[in-house]
Amino acid sequence: REGFEVDLCKAVAAAALGSSYRYELIQTTEMNRFVQLANGEFDVLIAAATHTFERDVHEVSAGMGFSFSSPYLYDGMTFNGVPEFVTCADKLSVIGECASIRICSRIGTTWYDKTEDLFPASNIVAEESRQESIKNLIEGKCNVIQTERHQASASNAELRALGYDGPYAQGVNAFTKEPLAIVTRDGDPEFADFAELVLQSLFHAEAQNVTMMTADTFTQTGDFFGDEYEDMFKNALAAVGNYGEIYARHLEPISARLKVDTINHGETGLLISHPFGNVDTIGPGPIKGGVIESILERGFLRCGIPLRLRHSNSSSILEDAQEPSSDERVGLDMEFCRALSASILQRAPDNVSFKNFPASEYGNISLALENGDIDVYAGGEVNMNSNILSPGLSFSRPYFYEDEGGPSRGNLTAEKAFSLVTQEADAQFTDLVYWVVMAIIDAEENGITQNTSNEM
Repeated sequence: REGFEVDLCKAVAAAALGSSYRYELIQTTEMNRFVQLANGEFDVLIAAATHTFERDVHEVSAGMGFSFSSPYLYDGMTFNGVPEFVTCADKLSVIGECASIRICSRIGTTWYDKTEDLFPASNIVAEESRQESIKNLIEGKCNVIQTERHQASASNAELRALGYDGPYAQGVNAFTKEPLAIVTRDGDPEFADFAELVLQSLFHAEAQNVTMMTADTFTQTGDFFGDEYEDMFKNALAAVGNYGEIYARHLEPISARLKVDTINHGETGLLISHPFGNVDTIGPGPIKGGVIESILERGFLRCGIPLRLRHSNSSSILEDAQEPSSDERVGLDMEFCRALSASILQRAPDNVSFKNFPASEYGNISLALENGDIDVYAGGEVNMNSNILSPGLSFSRPYFYEDEGGPSRGNLTAEKAFSLVTQEADAQFTDLVYWVVMAIIDAEENGITQNTSNEM
């Protein structure tokens, strides 16, 4: 995976600096990588960093939150090592023949948090680095190590090269969900957008069958980041190729590409939640003068929604909005506003004031968010164009995909994706909105309903 991630670094560097790009790789560990990023020791972190609620909002070691791109790889932790003990780990057993299982797990990772949930502390050997895990397996201090699902066969080869001559097996089960993302510091939304768009361009190029060799045919950005960056996508693509080319070059020889890591043409599901991490972390509370503080003082949420509605008997506080008639999706948009209200105002879902906007008027929506006329806009269409043409706006993960293909056109391509839109300058509120959407998706994944919401 390391070569894969180095290519992502190269793509960001080429997009920023052009064809004569240069980059420096800084050694880091799971324990100190977020502190180093916060301190400015490197510009961007692309090192198997899982996007979690905790890290997004308030990562403990750094004392701050971070900005995460869309996932560039979906992975999961597997147990590997001495076969009989790998079987024990897969069965979550520490009794009988499994009593002597010792699992090497690295502090500062989502793997360690999950292992603490699954096994007694006496069966866990806490470590600080991958090298230490390998050393301890060779020396017999542990009989099970952890790797990403994509890395298991490569780990076997690495172990043999380092002198491990014992039996080795990969576990069957993946025990974590690891959406690996590009990480940047909060407080610089322009650079976070830059990294996100570079990644999206690699996805988009694969979908459009544009390769390293045909990079000059790829789209330009216009003047979103200034004229000097209009070829940023072409430069990134010329440096490393599209996403499929990068994957084939580095990961295909060791791990078949999973469905979740392929370009989705509408034939599989598109909603997937991210892990929350340690939700017991105590953060700084609402930022003074921020959107959350304003909502709490006001007592209700102001939510913009698309204009295509009729009169309502809703008990919500209404300004200009009305309930949906022909556009049923707007009803879903309104429900997400109510969920957001309930998350901020102690389960008060009806403390919402709705305001209508024509769906395409992002200029007016941006101004309304900036002026505080609305706190959030529900039903914003999100794609590369909306990201490029709507500076200053932040889009949550999509919660609805509109299929404009259908059987009559011979495909099931999801043409449009809709999300909650906020002003990216308020990172705390943007994070909250993002994770409310994620929580709703996570609840369905885990069979949690409105009546069993206390299980969240």
